[in-house]
Amino acid sequence: MVSRNARIPWRRCREALLEPGGLLLAAVLVLSVAAFVQPMFDPDFWWHLRVGLHILAAGVPQHNSYAYTAAGHVFITQEWGTEALFALLYRSAGMLPILLLFGAISWLGLVVGLARAHRPGDPYGVLAGGGALWVLTSLQIWGPRSQTLTFTLAAVLVALLDRHRRRGGRAILWAVPLVALWGNLHGGFVFGLGVFLVVLVGEALANALPGDAPALTAARVPWSRWRLGAAVFVLAALAAMVNPNGPAVYRYPLELLSSHVAQQALQEWQSPDFHQHAMWPLLFLVVSTLLVAGRARRTALSDWLLAAAGLTLALYAVRDIPLFGLLVLPLWVDGAQGLLASVRRPAAAAAARGASRVRPPPARAPRVARALTAAVVLAAIAVVTGARVVASWRSPENNPTGAGYAEPVGRLLCAGPAARVFAPYGASGWLLYRLDRRAPAGRGCAPDRVFIFGEVNVMGPRNLGRYLTAAAGGPAAPGVLARSGTTLVWQLPGSPLAGRLAADPAWRCVFADRHSVLFAPASTAGAWRTTRPERAACPG
Repeated sequence: MVSRNARIPWRRCREALLEPGGLLLAAVLVLSVAAFVQPMFDPDFWWHLRVGLHILAAGVPQHNSYAYTAAGHVFITQEWGTEALFALLYRSAGMLPILLLFGAISWLGLVVGLARAHRPGDPYGVLAGGGALWVLTSLQIWGPRSQTLTFTLAAVLVALLDRHRRRGGRAILWAVPLVALWGNLHGGFVFGLGVFLVVLVGEALANALPGDAPALTAARVPWSRWRLGAAVFVLAALAAMVNPNGPAVYRYPLELLSSHVAQQALQEWQSPDFHQHAMWPLLFLVVSTLLVAGRARRTALSDWLLAAAGLTLALYAVRDIPLFGLLVLPLWVDGAQGLLASVRRPAAAAAARGASRVRPPPARAPRVARALTAAVVLAAIAVVTGARVVASWRSPENNPTGAGYAEPVGRLLCAGPAARVFAPYGASGWLLYRLDRRAPAGRGCAPDRVFIFGEVNVMGPRNLGRYLTAAAGGPAAPGVLARSGTTLVWQLPGSPLAGRLAADPAWRCVFADRHSVLFAPASTAGAWRTTRPERAACPG
């Protein structure tokens, strides 16, 4: 039997759904599923999948065996747990469970973040607006990616830190196994430790600074509670090293963040371009936060610091936008509620002065009618969301041999001799999986290798620099290809490197279609047998 106390939260949920704000929040939560369950647009997924298959078959790799330009380079598999999970799910049931699982993980992070920003007694409409804006700002980031785990684990961590500030107790000890798990799933665990440190600094400042400003009083904690949090922070930082890489797990994020070549070359590490329409929701979130922040009255100093840190991260790299939404939402909701209250107070006072002349408020719709309306609205939204999820599942991007990929190139490489392939950066991960002889798609293929693929730290920044030099198609490009021992170049038609090789007598076009062109050294071009129409499509 369910107790009366256990039924109270469900009763409150039902009552909230009968109000416009609660219904709007429920609609945002349902519609967000369509944003989180997206096709596999991330080309890096495929090399993560190949590494995951290697982990299931032979354990965690310690050295690079995929890029011929960095053979033997130390491989810090900072996502080995996620890669093994990818391989296990994909090998068992294909792409669908991956899409659903990571969509559910993202949705859980949204729910935890919204719960953290909500204050008991506040209307749900502002919270729903903040949640919708948060989802919209990150539409280009959501999807089945390993960094999704960082987003949700960060939401759980800040919820634990909030609880510790308000109530104390030993629940904060859960942060230690949380970070230990995080350190085996994604290198973003350093972000979690950074959040932890910012909260500790904010609480220490609130304790040390005089005054009774709301931001200070909300962040103050007994020093005994603060010391427990600091001890847990140290234990969590040590727990992150409990993984196959040991202390070297800290090298990956530090080397990536310090690599100027990687920061300049990788799109998701670029600062947001507010001239693009996709960045306008982020711009609105930033501007609106600055406008309403002065109305915030219940936001702790540590949350102000977290919002500032999140804004810095979002302006630094596009991939950090979801984390900015997580960190800024409590301040945004508090400020928006304060602004709404300041607008309502004069209206309420005017209504009170003229109460004798005001007509009685109209009668509310019957409870049954409101419940029926809520059910119809949510059912319609659920149908639309379900249709979007099905469309994501059926997308050709989920099939490595489908129309979303250069499958004619895959077939040619599989049928030809073993090659060292200089491929487009984004397509190299797909190529690694497509030619993996352990996978059904690659059975019977030659053991091809690629010049570079998505994990920059596995190749080193110098190798990425050489790749960029060759891809630019300048006079130095043929020399880079020759010194690396490249035996096949795959480029997009019209690319600078394709134009350079088409005019170089030392290289021959062996295949071309509307989407791809392949070049081989003149001495080995005869080994790549293609049909006459494909040869005729070669440039020049």
